[in-house]
Amino acid sequence: MLLNLLLKHLTFFTAALNMRKDYLLTDNGVRSIAKQSAPDKVTRHSDGNSLSLIQHPNGSLFWQMSYRYQSNKDIKPKQKTYQIGIYKSSKQVIDSSFKPQVSLKQARIERDKAKALLANGIDPTEHKSIEKNNFEQKDLFKVIAKSYLDEKSKTTAKNVQKLQGFLDNHILKHLGDYPIGAITAQDIIKTGLAIQATFEQQGKHTSETAHKCMGLISAIFEYAINTLGYDITNIAIGRNKALRPHKAERMKAVEQHQFPELLRHIDDYIKNHPNGHEQTVAGLQLMTLCFVRTKELRFFEWSEIDYHKNVWRIPAHKMKMRQDHIIPLSPQAIAVIERMRPLTEHTGYVFYNFESNKTYSEAWFNQALQRMGYTGDPYPKMTGHGFRQLASTGLYELKFSENVIEIQLSHLDQSSVKNRYDLSAHLAERQVMMNQWARHIENLRTGCAVNFGLLSPEALNNVMTERGRQEMQIVAYEKETLIRYLKSKGVSQEVLAKLAEQL
Repeated sequence: MLLNLLLKHLTFFTAALNMRKDYLLTDNGVRSIAKQSAPDKVTRHSDGNSLSLIQHPNGSLFWQMSYRYQSNKDIKPKQKTYQIGIYKSSKQVIDSSFKPQVSLKQARIERDKAKALLANGIDPTEHKSIEKNNFEQKDLFKVIAKSYLDEKSKTTAKNVQKLQGFLDNHILKHLGDYPIGAITAQDIIKTGLAIQATFEQQGKHTSETAHKCMGLISAIFEYAINTLGYDITNIAIGRNKALRPHKAERMKAVEQHQFPELLRHIDDYIKNHPNGHEQTVAGLQLMTLCFVRTKELRFFEWSEIDYHKNVWRIPAHKMKMRQDHIIPLSPQAIAVIERMRPLTEHTGYVFYNFESNKTYSEAWFNQALQRMGYTGDPYPKMTGHGFRQLASTGLYELKFSENVIEIQLSHLDQSSVKNRYDLSAHLAERQVMMNQWARHIENLRTGCAVNFGLLSPEALNNVMTERGRQEMQIVAYEKETLIRYLKSKGVSQEVLAKLAEQL
């Protein structure tokens, strides 16, 4: 009895020793290794039971399993290594947000799977290779990617060409011929790093395209899982952390003190560029006055103009925020638009490229600005989007309310305005703002613009009072017009009186 008890305790003690021997590494220990300076030569850190963490002089760490295997061609077993995955790439930094690509726990699980294959006489390295090649044509990443773009083109056709370029130029050469279920996290990381390296070799130290490609790969995995029903995990999520961080550049724009010079260059565009189009001049002038998104101007239709209220109504399907947007038109804006009527009214669009027989492309404004020299030399870089930044900064300097400015830029949800009076008040403020902005632009052309920062409190108060008076006039006119219209439709005097009180 005593002997059996001693044997039982000895067995337990031996198992405990073996367990401690098998697992030599800990999560904190591996993290500590990763934080250390890279060694001068390849260093192996054993976890026991054939699993090791390999540390390279370039700072990368990856998991490797050592094993012996004898194939039918071998006289005796050969020493081999099975590559499990990367813990940390050479580009990754160990900080509070760091997550290993393959953790210690995951590496042990993969090691155990490989050992199970060996127990059944299967070489894990060969098995991995066979898995990658054992597939149907429909499972190929390139086939699924094409299906994804075909589906996407039905709803957001604009970006499909750009995404196709990412696939053709960068992604498919690395992943296209693999079945999606056989692609590993390491395959995706290597793809991203290769794309990043391509730009570095060209002297372009930006990782923007690599990050966008990683996002597209992840989207294709999501499509395969959610739409096509593949029983796989989206292993592309988070793999962009292996890349150098990308800091988005602020859209280029001319500063306020350079605005008058830009206006003169726009007005003189035909004189300085005889092959230029009058539509380009009008388009740029309207951008300064209305500061809409370039797409909204390129697809501007004559039917969207309400001449009764002097507003341009853009339908929701054309807007980034997917809701109707109203642009009050100043007299100066209407004058620019009317210059286009003899040229383009028959096309349905205010601006129309007769050379290509369709609306203008995205490059329309940017190419014109580049011809004027707004490339960084001799003038600052400028894009079509820059007119929105110019207007935003300028309107704040003119002391208009943030809410009104942001609504006019289509940055705020206009549906949050709760009743008709509020909506009318905002429209009235916006009409006054757009009219004053147009006058401000005229003054910039002639050098007579007022610097609101230099106005005395009394002068500034007078300006605000005048704005309020103009807003009330517009609201009163809107109210009177509505009452007159309802009266013409036979609405009773009693109902009209109650409505007038509410308005």
